[in-house]
Amino acid sequence: MVLFALYHSKYPSPHTKQPLSWRSIRSYISLCKGFLGMRYGFQLLGDTPRLKILIKSIASKHVTNTRKKRRGFRRRHLRNLWHACPAIQADTPAAVNQFAALSTAWHVLARAGELANATRNDLEFVYPTKGSPYAILWLRPLKKRGVEIADKVPQYIKSFDGGPTDTFHALCRLVEFHPVGKADRATTPLFSLPAGGFGSKRATFGSGRPRLEPLTTRRFRGLVKGAAHVLGYPVGEFGAHSPRIGGATDIVSAANVSQENGQLLLKAKGRWGSDIGAIYARMTRRAQLSASALMQTAHGRDLEELLPTFTQPA
Repeated sequence: MVLFALYHSKYPSPHTKQPLSWRSIRSYISLCKGFLGMRYGFQLLGDTPRLKILIKSIASKHVTNTRKKRRGFRRRHLRNLWHACPAIQADTPAAVNQFAALSTAWHVLARAGELANATRNDLEFVYPTKGSPYAILWLRPLKKRGVEIADKVPQYIKSFDGGPTDTFHALCRLVEFHPVGKADRATTPLFSLPAGGFGSKRATFGSGRPRLEPLTTRRFRGLVKGAAHVLGYPVGEFGAHSPRIGGATDIVSAANVSQENGQLLLKAKGRWGSDIGAIYARMTRRAQLSASALMQTAHGRDLEELLPTFTQPA
């Protein structure tokens, strides 16, 4: 088992081209023991002291690489992209899908997988007799492997000023310039992006008549990197989680919101389940609409902007 662990710690995986993490190696050892016990009818003893020390040593070398460094894609980035790239303002299916996907991921703190699982049937618009109109987007929170599929959660998106950071307006443009028949909404992905994604040296938004394909994590990652390239940021420091990070940053830094309320809104709106107390806090429609409006008042410069050489692990 020691030789088995050493082998996997030194030789790269054929899939990732990187040595396995200590967690994967420990899982492999457990599976190997289980197989040998079932195959030959005897139970292997627990990890020996030498094997435990080896696993601990391997883990110490991987501890700083557990999370990738990712910059947040914030409200100001959306606004700057709109002004820096006129092509994103085009009324083409490609352009409205690209910008709406970025804006929505930021505003509802969505993972790419959550957006990929949504359909046009999960989006609805509400125009009340009193008050501002708003959209409701039903998202299915992603769970860890081995956990049952979660129920969809409504995310409220309040209309703002019709400007570049108004996610409600971006979604209205999506359904107007890339319409889908009522009979096809349940089977049509919420967002479709140009096939092929974006290159790190050149990003094309909304031009020509590109073939659109359903949003995937890979395509969404390329979209975020393309936006970062247009804005002049290091492409390698942006990824599919960047809009989620940026939206979370904007919520807790919004004007006129206390730190406690900001954390509560953040956990509920971001669908995080790490704090068990969050399950007792019921999110109301008014709170969701308030959070939607508060994100438009975000202020303050994050450390990544103030310190160009610093990128926080995400």
